[in-house]
Order: sequence, then structure tokens, then C-alpha cells
Amino acid sequence: MCLNKMNMKKINKQTKLTMTLAFVAMVIGFTSCKKNNEGAGGMPKITRVRLVSKTDTLKNVIHRINLDSNSVYDETRQVKFDSTIVAGRLNNQYAIIGENLLTTTSVSFNGLKVNYNPALLTDNSIIISIPAETPYGPAQSNKLIVTTKFGVASFDFPILQPPPTITSFSPVAAGAGETVTIMGTIFEGVSKVTFDSIPAQIVGTPTKTQIQVRVPAGIVQSRILVTTPGGTTRSASSFGFKALLYDDLFSTGWGSYLGYNSTINTASTTQVKRGTSAIATTFTDAYGALQIGYNGSTIDVVKSGLTSIKFSVYGGSGIASGSKVQLVINGDYGKSVAITLVPGVYTDYTVDLKDLGSPSVITEFVLQSLGNAVPSTIYVDDIGFI
Repeated sequence: MCLNKMNMKKINKQTKLTMTLAFVAMVIGFTSCKKNNEGAGGMPKITRVRLVSKTDTLKNVIHRINLDSNSVYDETRQVKFDSTIVAGRLNNQYAIIGENLLTTTSVSFNGLKVNYNPALLTDNSIIISIPAETPYGPAQSNKLIVTTKFGVASFDFPILQPPPTITSFSPVAAGAGETVTIMGTIFEGVSKVTFDSIPAQIVGTPTKTQIQVRVPAGIVQSRILVTTPGGTTRSASSFGFKALLYDDLFSTGWGSYLGYNSTINTASTTQVKRGTSAIATTFTDAYGALQIGYNGSTIDVVKSGLTSIKFSVYGGSGIASGSKVQLVINGDYGKSVAITLVPGVYTDYTVDLKDLGSPSVITEFVLQSLGNAVPSTIYVDDIGFI
């Protein structure tokens, strides 16, 4: 087949045009692909932060600072799902909402970089979790920073102090004006401690893990509440007693019958848990006992709403590691509970009445040695019911 010179030029022009168009299409496609991988490609912008989880519940916390004015709390402490918030809390998941976020390379709160899931990253949202070690408090910058390939976005977003946690308190019972030490965590900025609704005086300088207070007058039994910028937390166990057997002195009607095969001093000052006295009991037989009651005095369990007995024992001379006594109520030795003693220190014991035969009234309290060395001595203090 022969082609003249004119036709050859025409074909060459068409080929060049086709190649040019193909190149342009390739560039457009590449640009489009690049744009899809990088979103819009502009400066990042944060418009808001919202909750991801549907509930916001904390055990033993009866009041917390609201996460924001749009949140709706009910008695179960549930917060309206998908609400915008103005402050975050540790160990919670949030969505950062904004623009040009697809090329995010880092997210930080108060200077601490946090993890995010790249698989969930879009041009308009980032899903993150605020870790427990994130700094909080008035000394922080309160800034949320998102860094992308195209710039940095800053957003005002403080991290709330978590609620305090009460792990224990000692002693478990004390008189008015005496000092109680409350142990726990996140006590920074403590502003108030109450025994139920009665304020207590804070003694000295609290630390992050310990607060000392004086017991207010009139306390028999109550929960302890600690208030910080993170909220108010109530102790899981009660302080004090609903009904008292011994507290330096016996309650009226108790204490005239004191045991067998033992020597007992009801006003010993040798080892005292609190106050001025304790009951020193020296066993003169391997199965001797401290026995209180058996003389007509009673405590109405049902009327008083009692569920447990609480007392403290110090393991004195002759008491070794593993030594035991048994707790018996109302002479029901078939429903006794063995108590392991600790030598050289006071130990607090709380025993459910259901484990002691579920008595409806209390007429007698017994701590009987279970084969311990003779002689051996225990000191008993703060006997009561809760």
C-alpha cells in the first residue's frame, strides 16, 4: 500500500494529537487520584468534638462536672448520644470533626500525642481515644492539636480531672474530733470532705493519694464523700457503726459476762486501736474465749437494719502467723466464722451476719481461740454492727 507525503503528515499529526490527549488524561487521572488520597488538600480545621459512646457512667460517683452544656444527664448518668462536647475525659473515645483532615499525621492533647485509627480517618473526622496518662489540670495548655500534611489546626479542648477514687479509710470507726485517714487516688484540688452531709475539717495538706480529716460530732455511721474538681465520690463502705458493743467502754447492758479460760482486762492501754482503751484477752487454754453478753442485753438486727459485724483485733504475745480465733454469735457454734490473726498489728474485720446464722437479735459475741499457744494474748477494739 502506497501513501503519499500528504497522507503521511496527516497521520503523524493525528498520532501526536492522540498521544497528547492520552498524556493529559493521565495527568488528570493522577491528579484526581492524588486529590482523593489527600482529600481537599487545604489547611486543616477543627469545628467541634463529639462523643462516640452512648453512655457516660461512673461507679460510686454521685456528681460530676458536665462535659458540656448540650449534654443531658438523667439519674442513670446517661449522656445524650452524639452530643458536641467542650471538654474531654480520660479513657473515653471521641470524634474530632472538621475539614481537610485526611492527611492527618498526629493528634495531641495538652502536648501528649494520642493514637488514632487510620482506617477510620476521613477528610471530615478523626476517631481517637484519650489515654489515662493524658495531662489535665489548670497548668495545662488545654489545646487539641491536629497536624496534617498541609498544616496545623489548634482547638480549645480541656481535659477534665477524673473523679476521685476512695480505696480505704482508717480507722473504720472513731470519735468526734479524732483523725481519719482517707486513702485513694486523684485527690488533687480537694475542696470538701463530708460524712454523709456533715462537713469534716481537713487536716494538714492533702496529697494525690491521702487526705486526713477530723470526725465531725454526732457521727454514728455514715459514708465518706470527697469532692474535687473532678466531682464527688462516695466511699463504698460505711464509716462507724449502727449499733455499738465496745468503744473504750461497753454499751449499756453489755460487759458483765466476759468469757472463759482466759484473763480479760476491759480497759487495757497496752495496745489501743483508737481512743483510750482496748479489751486485752489472754487465753489460758488453747480454746479459751472472750465472751461478751449472755446477760439479757439484746440488739434488734431487723429494726436496726444490721447486715454485718465489724471489729478490730491486734495479735499480741503468743500469736503467730496463721493463728486463728472463731467468731460466734448467740452461742451458735455451728455457724462460726474462722478469723486469721496477724501478729503485731491491728486488723479490721467485717463479717456478714448471714454467714453467722442470720440472727434476728444479738445477745452474745464470742471470740474463741482455735488451738493457739498458751498463754497468748489478743487485743480487741471497736466492736459494733453495720
